Amino acid sequence: MFYTRWKVFLLLTVWYHTIDGEELDKKKLQKEAYDMFMHGYNSYMNYAFPADELMPLSCKGRIRGLTPSRGDVDDVLGNYSVTLLDSLDTLVVLNELDEFERAVDLVIKQVRFDSDHVVSVFETNIRVLGGLISAHVLAELIKEKYPERMQTYEGQLLKMATEVGNRLLPAFNTTSGLPYSRINLKHGMQDHLKRQKDTCTACGGTMILEFAALTRLTGDPIYEKKARKAMDFLWQQRHRSSDLMGTVLNVHSGDWTRRESGIGAGIDSYYEYTLKAYILLGDESYLDRFNKHYDAIKRYITKGPIFVDVHMHRPTVATRGFMDSLLAFWPGLQVLKGDVKEAIEIHEMLFQVIQKHKFLPEAFTHDFQVHWAEHPIRPEFVESTYFLYRATKDPHYLHVAKQIMDSINKYVKVPCGFAALKDIRTMVKEDQMESFVLSETFKYLYLIFTDPEDLVFDPDHFVLTTEAHFLPLSIGHTEPVENVGNPRRMVLRSDEPKQKNYVCANPIDFTKLPTEQEEARLIRERTKVVLGELRNGMTGGSGGQSGSCESPAERMRAWHFSTSNQDHIKQLGQMGIELVNLNDGRLHLSHTSANALSPIFARWGHEFMQEMQEYVETLEKNPHFADGSERLVQILSHPYYGKTILQASPAQFGRDLATTTRPVYGPVVISIPYRACDEIVNKDEMIGKVAIVERSGCVFQEKARRVQQAGAIGMIVIDTEENTKFASGRPPFSMASDKDGKDDIEIPSLFLFRLEGDKLLHAMEKNKETVIAMTSQRVSTNATVGELLKKGRMFNFPTLPQCGLRDGDIVWHSLKYPEIILNLRFNGVNQDSDPRMHQEVVERHVTELKKYLIFGDSDYEFQFYEFFRTVAYGALDLNVDNPKLLSVISAISTLKKDAVPPSVYQRLPGEITRVRCIPRGEHMSCSRISL
Repeated sequence: MFYTRWKVFLLLTVWYHTIDGEELDKKKLQKEAYDMFMHGYNSYMNYAFPADELMPLSCKGRIRGLTPSRGDVDDVLGNYSVTLLDSLDTLVVLNELDEFERAVDLVIKQVRFDSDHVVSVFETNIRVLGGLISAHVLAELIKEKYPERMQTYEGQLLKMATEVGNRLLPAFNTTSGLPYSRINLKHGMQDHLKRQKDTCTACGGTMILEFAALTRLTGDPIYEKKARKAMDFLWQQRHRSSDLMGTVLNVHSGDWTRRESGIGAGIDSYYEYTLKAYILLGDESYLDRFNKHYDAIKRYITKGPIFVDVHMHRPTVATRGFMDSLLAFWPGLQVLKGDVKEAIEIHEMLFQVIQKHKFLPEAFTHDFQVHWAEHPIRPEFVESTYFLYRATKDPHYLHVAKQIMDSINKYVKVPCGFAALKDIRTMVKEDQMESFVLSETFKYLYLIFTDPEDLVFDPDHFVLTTEAHFLPLSIGHTEPVENVGNPRRMVLRSDEPKQKNYVCANPIDFTKLPTEQEEARLIRERTKVVLGELRNGMTGGSGGQSGSCESPAERMRAWHFSTSNQDHIKQLGQMGIELVNLNDGRLHLSHTSANALSPIFARWGHEFMQEMQEYVETLEKNPHFADGSERLVQILSHPYYGKTILQASPAQFGRDLATTTRPVYGPVVISIPYRACDEIVNKDEMIGKVAIVERSGCVFQEKARRVQQAGAIGMIVIDTEENTKFASGRPPFSMASDKDGKDDIEIPSLFLFRLEGDKLLHAMEKNKETVIAMTSQRVSTNATVGELLKKGRMFNFPTLPQCGLRDGDIVWHSLKYPEIILNLRFNGVNQDSDPRMHQEVVERHVTELKKYLIFGDSDYEFQFYEFFRTVAYGALDLNVDNPKLLSVISAISTLKKDAVPPSVYQRLPGEITRVRCIPRGEHMSCSRISL
């Protein structure tokens, strides 16, 4: 832990929240939802079109191949203006018919589908194909209803949808009929794509609605046949005793590679399309399948108002301790099923999570703590809110929708649109606005506050796809594809509401569902009680059984607390304590008893706040800070000779360097494992040396104890956070001691912030015999040279990764450490240059490397060059995420030839920019280093 001078505020107020007290003005809220969509839509059209997505913080478009790659996330991008295609039908919902006509004309004239990019079959189907079909259906409806409109429209969107369908068809050429997960729009199924044999259940099972609609609209049976075959195969692969589905399977054999079963990511929309295929097409076999799945989910996965993922073949065994946000679609699907009571319960559970965190995090634990903190403004919870309001007419759901809109406007609205949240705990934004924000989130918000009779069309006569695109129930008037050679073309009629016979065998009449407002309120109240009991049981409160759930045996102590330890942050939340980082670097702790999980946690929170105040006062009197001495790491070896001095922070345990004038001299060695939280592997190398370890994973004193037992004479801890540095003007820091145990540490320990730590690591790269001094007084540089001349060879130096990088090399790597160093030459291209110049200079490097590097197979080659591009764009100061560690290391380990001749720089002129990448958690952390 670090000590800093905390400013602690005790806010022991009792907090109770209700949202249903005031009567809402639906028309005003409808206008607000309209304005939110138009702000996002106009920002996209003004700053991004014809790019696929808007980057709302940069106020520019995200262009595949030009904007720095984000890896697999970019598989939704095909340089086909996906945000516009995805949001066309929302314009009709909002009665923006003039803009709809203009947008359709832009799509017809400018959008093409022949780019040389690999895209997700699933995403292209639901966003692009679904968007085109829905827009075509509504264009025909408008054309007939308003003869003066759409006069030049002659079915062009349907022709474009057919082209997209044809480009996706090669993905279905598998043994099972399940589609491959990815395809190249221009070249189809390339060899390296065929080797990616796994797909998710949702990826293969979310095609039937769009493909069946395309068949019924065009008369070509191929699309529906392909999608039906995929659905049939998935049904055959269910576990026959549990009727549960796994998450990932092989597209040829059908073997499950991930047997976890739930209703969230990877499986969600398969269940959705099984029910909706019945509603749209009238095929009762889909209803039978859904009912069996639904019963299995209720039996094994639903635990009251929460969900627990299980093994499909051993459904009594849980597989993970958290829920993901995609399952928020489930209450809406339950409404369509007719199970409104349970839909209310699940929705209430999700709303309690939102009440706690303001947004639904990407994943959260069963006691409602954040597991994955991102929030990309997803629509699933809003979708369920819409269906529940239509089913119950309960004003509660209007209040829920209003709260969602208020949070969006307060926390994610920016001048150029709406920015996703990278962390809902800090409200840090990302430069990203997914197309579903316009196609789904704002569409559902608008529909909640709008009566059906006020719309251009009645939404009850349509099935909404998983991307909220409209497919008319009248599609079912054509016969199923297996009954005819070529189904007749469907004729869309503007008087559809007057037709009496719909194909849907179970049409949803929202006015007859068996739930009234008062019953809905009572269900919510009972759900709150159940959730309280569950959370109290999970956290060891009285009256509950903890079972196998995590339950802290005692309260966390103030001197143990670390802001980098996610378990500690989690426990703060359980105790009702909120942590806020202030702009001046201080930390603000506030306690609200009602936010605690139980009364005992509320009491613990009060005790923790008092203890923290006392601890701060004690630390300020600590002799580690009272003497004002510096703590230094001085690099003594060649080529520094004591001239490089790194400011460090002390520890509250072990030998205090301020109490002696004698520094600790010695060579340095990197601990294996790096965090030193497990048994030290390289003990023989560590004897008589200063151990370098990384922060996090365990308490500081445990790290010191392990390296001391391994024979180290000192320990230096390097921060894990990016870009932190020692600042003399800030309050003092100290590594905490274990207050509940004895101080059995005899060696000194110092802490280096990240920037100072990187300097030390860089020195070790340049000289494998790096020697340092841990001291409170600066060592004379003259004495340093003399000591090294006399004693330098007496040390038994460890074998450390040494960068032998020559100016003629592009890539140097070490798998022992592991680390990767790149020499890049940008020849004057920088952050402010045109994006095409960014791409050009990076691709020149890739072209040269491909002449010389040989990998084990094309998949590894693809992974390496994705890594290389990400690092290169980052070196240009462009906004990219750190690449994942595993794929990079796996790719490099297969290198068969890695020599690149110096002559390569004749074709890559300019000064060298050197970048070093080392492991940080699950990613490679890359930063520029000096030559």
